[in-house]
Amino acid sequence: MQGIEPKFHNSLAERIEAYRSLTQAMEEHEAQSFDVASKFSELLELYEEYLDNRKKLEKSIKEYRQFHDGLRKVITPKLRELRRKLKS
Repeated sequence: MQGIEPKFHNSLAERIEAYRSLTQAMEEHEAQSFDVASKFSELLELYEEYLDNRKKLEKSIKEYRQFHDGLRKVITPKLRELRRKLKS
C-alpha cells in the first residue's frame, strides 16, 4: 500500500485554501454589494424628499410673492393718499 504523495496532498490543500479565500471574498463582496444597494436606496429616498421639499418651497415662495404683491398694491395707494393729506 502506498502512502499519500506530498505533491498530491499539497495541491489539494492549496485548492481548498484558494476556494476558502474566494468564498470569503465573495461573501465580503456580497455584503458590500448589499451595503451599496442599501445606501443607494437611501440616497433615492433622500432625493425624493428633496424634490418634495423643493416643490413645497417653490409653492411657498410663490404664495409669499402673491401675498406681498397684493398687500403692496393695497398699501401703496393708501400711503400716497396719506402723504398728499400731510402736504396739504
